[in-house]
Order: sequence, then structure tokens, then C-alpha cells
Amino acid sequence: MGGEAHPGDPDIEYFMTAHEAENGTQLPGTSFAHITAFESTEASLAATVCNYSIFLQAGTNISLNPLNMAFRIELERTADDPGQPGIPDTDPARQDPRANRVPTWNVFEGWKITKLHYLRRLDGDVIPQGCTDWWQQQFPAFAANASGNLVPPPGFEPPTMPVAVQYPEWIGPANSE
Repeated sequence: MGGEAHPGDPDIEYFMTAHEAENGTQLPGTSFAHITAFESTEASLAATVCNYSIFLQAGTNISLNPLNMAFRIELERTADDPGQPGIPDTDPARQDPRANRVPTWNVFEGWKITKLHYLRRLDGDVIPQGCTDWWQQQFPAFAANASGNLVPPPGFEPPTMPVAVQYPEWIGPANSE
């Protein structure tokens, strides 16, 4: 069962919906994410997720030059029952023994992803100001270039860090089976 989950659908990015892991080697690192431009109704949810990564070892880090990795996700409710909520993970310093690296239940039960789109300024997409504000807070020495992307100052060396403990963790519904 290889390939993408939504072939040919321009609203669902092919590289985010693969049924199998890529064969390439992934560098060990920590991904940081921030939710902004959040909107919700009883039947829909939409948000932009901004992110960047910090790796274990020194070297080129394309997630930091420029800071422009943002994704738009939109969901629609498909059932009367919104599904079972997970148990909140409230302590980033503690690993919960109930946690899973990958969810063991359907986290989208009762919902359908209608958009999962990587925002590309070159294609006319707009990255919300909330992303820029968050990135600027994380990297105050970065400045906007002509395209509006935050770029590092001359001589910038990407930071490194040990791989962080996952937070928040996937903690299943209290009454899941």
C-alpha cells in the first residue's frame, strides 16, 4: 500500500500523506511548532502550523534559512460524535507512561482533513503574521528579506541541541480500548 493517500488532490500535499516512510535518512533533531490563525465552528476547524527544526549536529539547516515553513490544515466534521478527546499532556518536563510515539487510535475519528497545504509565498500563499511574530521571538537577530521571509544575519551558525523529549505526547482517550 505505497504512494500518497490523496493522489492528484492539490489541497492535500503528497509528501504529507505518504502511506510509507521515505527511504532517505532523516537527521536526528527536534521540530518546534506553533499554531496560529486558528478558526473553529461546531463543524470545522482550520489553523496554520508554523515550524522549524534544530538538529543534533552542526551543519546546514534549511528550516532556518529562510524561516518560512508553515502549513495550513482544515478539517470538517463528518459525524455527529466528534470522537474521543485525548488526555491533555500538561508537563513538558515529564514523560507520561501512557504516551505513544505514534497514536494507537484514530485521532481524526469523526473528522475529515480537507486541506493540508504547505504555504509557498512564491505561489501567492500568505503566511500569517502569527508565524512571523513567533519566528522573530525565537530568532530576534533575523530580518525580513524582500520576499518577507525572515533570514539569518551574516555569519549565522545554526544552533544545535540534543533531541528533546516529545511534547506534547500522544496520550489516548481515557476510555479507549
